[in-house]
Amino acid sequence: MRNNSFRLSPSDLHFMQSSTSSFPSISSSATLSSTRSDAQSAPPELTLLFQDICQNSAELLRLRGRELPPEWNIADLVQAVMGDEAFLIPGHLQDTYYDVLLRGGSSWLVEDLFHFLDLINYVL
Repeated sequence: MRNNSFRLSPSDLHFMQSSTSSFPSISSSATLSSTRSDAQSAPPELTLLFQDICQNSAELLRLRGRELPPEWNIADLVQAVMGDEAFLIPGHLQDTYYDVLLRGGSSWLVEDLFHFLDLINYVL
């Protein structure tokens, strides 16, 4: 069976944002604090979606025997992997939420979380 899913890389998202006027622009000087501010001002349904994504991701990591470094929490890890665009691109959180629910450990987010944890822990 052929898998027709695809993932956008950060450079793909940058291209889409810079070449399409309908996408909001993200300045290169955006900081984590401004991202958190955006997340805190997001509509409640987006905040709930993000919390559900974090809870499901944490459970999938736990089931795989993966642990976060003590200085990280799951929300920071998910935000780092999803990027600053998570709350800016319409439908992105909803798509991610359903992908994690339907595909579990093989969802793009959870796979990227595993890779990110490997980088943090220097696993090659």
